[in-house]
Amino acid sequence: MKNARGTRPTRHLRTLAVFAVTSCVVAFSASAASADTVVDTTDVATVVSLVSDAAPAGSRPVEAVEADGSFAASTAETDTSIPIDPTSPVEVSTEVAGRTVVAKIDLPSGLGLDDGEIGQDGTVVYPSADDATLAVQSLANGDTRVQTVIPDRDSTHKATFGLDGYRAVIDDAGNAGFLQEGRDGIYVPVAPAWATDAAGAPVRTYYEVRGDRLAQIVVPSATTVYPVVADPTWGWRNAAWGLTLSRSETASIKDYAAASSFCTALVKSKGLAVACGAWAAYLQIQAATANRQWPRGCLHIVVAPLPGAISHTYC
Repeated sequence: MKNARGTRPTRHLRTLAVFAVTSCVVAFSASAASADTVVDTTDVATVVSLVSDAAPAGSRPVEAVEADGSFAASTAETDTSIPIDPTSPVEVSTEVAGRTVVAKIDLPSGLGLDDGEIGQDGTVVYPSADDATLAVQSLANGDTRVQTVIPDRDSTHKATFGLDGYRAVIDDAGNAGFLQEGRDGIYVPVAPAWATDAAGAPVRTYYEVRGDRLAQIVVPSATTVYPVVADPTWGWRNAAWGLTLSRSETASIKDYAAASSFCTALVKSKGLAVACGAWAAYLQIQAATANRQWPRGCLHIVVAPLPGAISHTYC
């Protein structure tokens, strides 16, 4: 009997301990949930602060001024026109290998975006009362950054971008970019995708090709704290002119002799200073890799400003 009576206080303490732990978990969950809703992602100053805190260390946006229905920003490398109307494209003018390039970036649709407003650091913000907000920046290094601010778990976690006259590509190493349509044109790399939550923790994200467009997918975890900031950046200063081989051309480079002949013809037609010896062997290896891909791969050979580099695309 003594032993039976002696267990009652212990059981009572255990019950209290379980209740206390449960209460703490509930309280933590409630505070985490409320943290997701206290940030107003329709406020321009708030969004500017969010994207500034989330962005990797490095280049910052340049000053932009309103002119003729858009915000104009310039650097030594680029002139950028960021529209007030979010259904219009961002237009970038730059020079690649001595040629002037004008490209138009289509912003994601279906987010219910309001007209763009400029923040004090040059960021142009397109607020959305019901979904993700966008923030566009022309960076001091000449690149163009488009950040998606996702306010909560019910909002869109996919942003799809197009580049007029280009097609999105992702090579076998996971590098993303846009290739100008046609055989001879520019390749514009897109920096690796990143996403950061309100607590500063990284959030899983990746790119997919959807038709001719590039989609950034954000995959939150159970511990992700909203809002989340996600970003693709167009690397105009690393853009290059190149030659995209067709499927049959890629397949025809089966041996060193074929690769060497192709290199000789390319050097002659483009006036390049490329040693075809070692490069032809490298070309043969890359072509063999592309020929083994499924779906079948094609090669894109950078002609300028850095002759000889090769990337894989799907064709």
